[in-house]
Amino acid sequence: MKHKLFTAQKKRSSFGELLKTSLCALLLLAATAAATIMCWARNTWENLEFEQILSNLNFRPRSLDIWTFSPELKYYLSAGIAVYLLLLAFCNNKKLLTFAALFSLIFVWQIRLIPYLYYSNTSSTLYEKYYRTPQITAADFPAQKRNLLILHLESVEKNFGNADLYGRNLLPKLSAMAAENPSFDDFTSLYGTNYTKAALVAGQCGIPYRSPDPSFGGVAAHLQNAICISDILAQNGYETWFAKSADHSFAYTDVFYTLHHYQNIIDRNFLIRGLTAEEIKKNESSYEGLSDKLLFAKILDLFRTKQIKEPFLMTVFTVDTHVPGTVLPYNCPKIYGDVRDNILCSDTTVVEFIQNLRQTPYWQNTTVAIVGDHPMFKELKPEKSQKYQRTIYNVFLNLPHAVSYDKNKPFITMDLAPTYMEAIGIRLKDHAFGLGRSLLSAQPSLISLPETNIKNAIKQFSKVYVKFHRRLAKTYKSYELGTTLTGKEITKYTDYYDEYLGHIFLNKVNIELNAKPDRDLTLTVTLNAMLSYKPELLVNLNGKPLASVKLKKQIGDQTISIKIPAEKITSPKISLEFLNNNYRSFISQSIDIRKFILE
Repeated sequence: MKHKLFTAQKKRSSFGELLKTSLCALLLLAATAAATIMCWARNTWENLEFEQILSNLNFRPRSLDIWTFSPELKYYLSAGIAVYLLLLAFCNNKKLLTFAALFSLIFVWQIRLIPYLYYSNTSSTLYEKYYRTPQITAADFPAQKRNLLILHLESVEKNFGNADLYGRNLLPKLSAMAAENPSFDDFTSLYGTNYTKAALVAGQCGIPYRSPDPSFGGVAAHLQNAICISDILAQNGYETWFAKSADHSFAYTDVFYTLHHYQNIIDRNFLIRGLTAEEIKKNESSYEGLSDKLLFAKILDLFRTKQIKEPFLMTVFTVDTHVPGTVLPYNCPKIYGDVRDNILCSDTTVVEFIQNLRQTPYWQNTTVAIVGDHPMFKELKPEKSQKYQRTIYNVFLNLPHAVSYDKNKPFITMDLAPTYMEAIGIRLKDHAFGLGRSLLSAQPSLISLPETNIKNAIKQFSKVYVKFHRRLAKTYKSYELGTTLTGKEITKYTDYYDEYLGHIFLNKVNIELNAKPDRDLTLTVTLNAMLSYKPELLVNLNGKPLASVKLKKQIGDQTISIKIPAEKITSPKISLEFLNNNYRSFISQSIDIRKFILE
């Protein structure tokens, strides 16, 4: 008997060891995969920060070929698999756990989570001391208001024009243009300004871009209260245009320009009007955009046919030089077989656009700013190892009057906002706009003042920055019990929502009954939820927990029914909040409510 018991015990022990080893192996696999992907991401985007990942969570590639996008990824994955198999073959459980912990630490370090948490939980007085609220009246404008065209060149650095670095000048025409007009060399790239959406906010609002926070009221209100140049110009009679051929919803760029008075939008749908499927395919460019040549041709058509009213602000973003996954447009010669071909081609495309713009009646009263939105994510390695400063390309054309300037004046992206304003003759108090200081003045940039400690302070929490977000007041709409709400009807009963491909994403419904009910009510909701590993829907009634509902782990609509006891309803005003345990609900909404009935 003892022998049998001992044998059975041994078998259970063997099974337990096998299970433990399997779990350790799976843990190591997950940790290795996460660390491998983050090492690849940090190599692909050298200055990648955790906050940048948050701001780009809604990236929805339609037809992106991941291997074309980044050929290096296959090598990282192969190396990760090889390391995993090697460790699996030679390690026991304890060692598997140790290596899993090590790879987990590598992942956490590479994703830059620790610095993000540290700076988010410390504060500075940067904004209290140096932020200047733009206070511009009609009297600050010149007698004749000038047009402003801001042309953002994707990832284009001024040093691309240095033949000593790359064997030839990759920007021959743009370099000549910069040599003959105001241009600046001493640039510093800062946190919150070093990718496209961040460069847009920093350059137009004089503040860095920080990702939406749960307390900010969702993406729909993000930076609502920030004052940007588009707000000021639109409120002073300017027609505003925003042009970009790539996905406008990426990083919620569309939310920004909608909140900040951009009235006319040029997007992919605008550009493909009248084009055949073959012509659209021929014009494909990087990041699923369309070629800059097509974008510029459409804009020139608007100028030539006088469809743009003066004065105007036009903000344009190019895409041909976006890395990784750069696509060489059909009209560009192939010389190097890499991004240098795109840079050379962009040089010609941009200068031809400016030359054609000069031939239109608009030119005489139009100031043009051509700027690289940020340095290239991954350094374009020079042919010979040597020290040099990476600086965004920039030039200011057709200013209303001669200006004195120091081309070696240090600057940051936020300094562009006041520079744009002064470049069209607008007077600014102290030559300041937000945290920016005009490059066309003697006022030093904050990067020049050591006491600002701006490189670190810009990452920290600020009560002033929180005020840039609109906190939405709760509104209630009259509702009769038993009424079925569907589709867009539901948006009348919520504070804010996201609409994407015909779906309405929200997390709150606010209704007002004729009187406080004296009986139990039943809530029936048909919804489509973004599902996580453990689908669960939390329902709050007037800010207090009402129910927790396990969702089916399936794609498509599902219907839930919840009883609401009469004693829990203390007022005719009823606010029902739906929280899905999915990360997106922290920054926006994740519930697509198809049908709502309270009876």
